[in-house]
Amino acid sequence: MQEIQEIWPEGMPRPAIPYSPAIRAGDWLFVSGQSASDLVAGLAPEAAVPEAFPYYQNAMEKQAGYLYGRVGAILAAAGASPEQVVRVNQWYAAEMKSADYKVGDLTVNNKRYVQVKRRFFPKLSPPSTGIGVRGTLVEGAKIEADFTVRIGADGELPAPVSAPGLPKPAAGYSEGVRQGHWLFLSGDLASDWKGNWGGAGYEGEVNALAPEAKTNGLYWGDEPVAKQTEYILSRLDQVARAAGTSLSLAVKAYVYLADPSDYAAFEDVWAKRFPHAAEAPARILVPNVEIGAKGCRVEIGMDLLLPEAAHLRAPVTGGWAPKSKEPAAVRADDLVFFSGLMATDPAVGLAEEASLAPGLPYFGSAGKRQMAFILEKAKRICDAAGIGLAQTVKATLYFTDLNLYAGAMEAWAEAFRDGHKPAVTAVEINRGLWVPGCGILADLVFYDPREA
Repeated sequence: MQEIQEIWPEGMPRPAIPYSPAIRAGDWLFVSGQSASDLVAGLAPEAAVPEAFPYYQNAMEKQAGYLYGRVGAILAAAGASPEQVVRVNQWYAAEMKSADYKVGDLTVNNKRYVQVKRRFFPKLSPPSTGIGVRGTLVEGAKIEADFTVRIGADGELPAPVSAPGLPKPAAGYSEGVRQGHWLFLSGDLASDWKGNWGGAGYEGEVNALAPEAKTNGLYWGDEPVAKQTEYILSRLDQVARAAGTSLSLAVKAYVYLADPSDYAAFEDVWAKRFPHAAEAPARILVPNVEIGAKGCRVEIGMDLLLPEAAHLRAPVTGGWAPKSKEPAAVRADDLVFFSGLMATDPAVGLAEEASLAPGLPYFGSAGKRQMAFILEKAKRICDAAGIGLAQTVKATLYFTDLNLYAGAMEAWAEAFRDGHKPAVTAVEINRGLWVPGCGILADLVFYDPREA
């Protein structure tokens, strides 16, 4: 197997956690979640707004500048460039800690972050998602972002893909990029990027929804997220077809729901598009996040293969059978994408082995127990896929409470004691996950360059 290599820019501090700034694996580079942290004390002094002059500088802009300065150093250390980035995931610190916060609120102002991002990507802004979360690991950080890079051996750069007639939110926005036999699609919303403010016939609550994605709310049984999901999947399919492929060749889906009670309606629509779990993409489904447009309740992004690489796509069966509509994992060329993992037992919910005794809540670490159980579940799926846990190259970890993080990292450090430390992003969502008591949702990617 080709070497999996940690990437450390010269002079970058090494925090006391199982961490790598980035992982290079074959043609791939996975950059860990980056914020404006100095990795030693917290928020970097260069990224902080002076307390004596709080209004003369913008905190988001300063933090974004620091963040992208570090990302540039990481890419350079890996022999990569911004032009080779194929996906950016962004998690903004929303005001979810406020007692007045409610689902549907818009509490993030990312304008100046986007301005800094465009300077870093002057030619083409890569496909991305932008999600509001409760918090990150760095006190005072307003933004965390991670990056996926594909370094073509022949120097091929990602090429933009656009579906004619689809509304676009801003100049430089990429609906998708094609590189080699891969297609990466931005996280999409059910918006026409105009909304109903000031429009002819405007009435009722202001929203950003496309007319085709709206429900009238006049009768029982009205499920707005179903109409929105149909609209988004149709848009994504149009972009995929413009690139010469289709959603039938999707290998990973990134789904974010503002309200977990929307799950059943969302899943009904998903099952119509992907009626057989073995033919569906691996999927991470994250609840209780802030979606960045008024009235929008779901965001979906995808990674796909092109038809010439269809033979490189295969579901992984065995090890674990999800209760929802996705396979445990999907092999795609030299990567294996897992669906989201929690410390669950299909019979009881939160697994007994991952639980603390209710009467002895301080006798052990809930984070460590849950992460250990998740990694054992991952090992069973790895066995079914013919790979090892040591081939993990990227992990995105969603916590209901970041107080679980330290314990979770103890289990993580034990699992990855030898060899490289995977790229990791960790954020806190608002309130709970899909199963009561579960505090961690893990999204894992593995590198396995075997020939199909």
